[in-house]
Amino acid sequence: MLQRIDGGYVKLSTQAKHRDESRCGTHECVRYNAERFADAGVLLISEPIAREMGPRWTARLVFLKIHLWLGLAAAIFLIILGLTGSIMAFEGDIDHWLHPSLWYVDVRPQALPQQDLIDRVQRQFAPARVAAVQIFRQKNLAEAMQMTDRSVVLVNPYDGAMLGHTTGPSSVQKTLGYIHQFHLRLIPDPRSSPSLSKVGKLIVSFAGLILCLQVPIGIYLWWRTKRASIQWKASWFRTCFDVHHALGVYGALFLFIAAFTGVLIGFDFGEKAIYAIAHSSPPARKPPPQSTVIAGAVPISVDRALEIARQSMPDASVAAVLVPVNPKAAFNVLMRLPEETSEAVNSMVSIDQYSGKVLRLVSHKTESAGYRVIRFNLSIHTGDVFGVATHIIVSLSSLLLVAMVITGVVIWWKKLAA
Repeated sequence: MLQRIDGGYVKLSTQAKHRDESRCGTHECVRYNAERFADAGVLLISEPIAREMGPRWTARLVFLKIHLWLGLAAAIFLIILGLTGSIMAFEGDIDHWLHPSLWYVDVRPQALPQQDLIDRVQRQFAPARVAAVQIFRQKNLAEAMQMTDRSVVLVNPYDGAMLGHTTGPSSVQKTLGYIHQFHLRLIPDPRSSPSLSKVGKLIVSFAGLILCLQVPIGIYLWWRTKRASIQWKASWFRTCFDVHHALGVYGALFLFIAAFTGVLIGFDFGEKAIYAIAHSSPPARKPPPQSTVIAGAVPISVDRALEIARQSMPDASVAAVLVPVNPKAAFNVLMRLPEETSEAVNSMVSIDQYSGKVLRLVSHKTESAGYRVIRFNLSIHTGDVFGVATHIIVSLSSLLLVAMVITGVVIWWKKLAA
């Protein structure tokens, strides 16, 4: 007995039984098994008969073919994006976790004055001077002081203890950097091959675009059966098929967001489109302001500069301070506003090192709408938008993508073998 399903015919298999065996052999049983195997892409008739009958090209069959071939074309690249993305979600934390003695400190009610901390480090590592200080949002993390000799000193802000001194990136930081570039350009070091870097960036961007198409197509194909549960005791193929459906429907929104935000980052037209829609332009890049040298004047302390910066942006917190290392340089205090969701801050107060005058104030609030959208899009893609919670979501979504691709390839392979 043959049953037409989506333009093809299927024959009831002697091994495919209805869940209610009392109805085996009935039309309902045939329909049940026909739909079950047709959805899995398995024909229960011989190839000669299938070729003689030929497919009837329905909309569902067309979308099924598109879903299949797009998935196969991008499979390896989506796996790479998923694996690297799951690690990059915690890119800023992994080094802290692997070296807790260098990074984590006991929080106390009051931190030492910043100038005292800098003076201690400069005495210890003279003639090198402190050029920049990074202050993390987490109160239980050490401060990172960048020295003029390019080394980094990790300092406990509460007691001044020096926890570590490193020159150049650590092996962990190098590895994370390679993973980051592999996620963006498919090569670990873009400087080694700029031409391949451009090609890799384009491939990654198109893989993200394919994922943007795969998600809605997958939902369309899933909608008829609405299978969202997994039969773990069934055959391995049926379990794999159910996993593909269930993960796809539950993770569809997260996968689409990751893909869409990634496309806007990867393709050059992404930023241009955002600026055009927002009727705005990129921020102007100006040279850093200079201090006015006053003969015999004593520069203000770092703590005074931080106080001026906080007064200029009362609702912001200090993220870093660039310390002047020559007579004409100014203090540049990077500030984190509550509206800034990206880990890299954009607001800054530039201060004359002698007079304490504010030379320039850059606020994220006053940047163009297009620029703020671009930064918000980046924070969504990286998971910075809501901190730890969204980092976990981004990491799990990336692993989910890997599982989706693998189960999809298994389904295709089983169909090919059949």
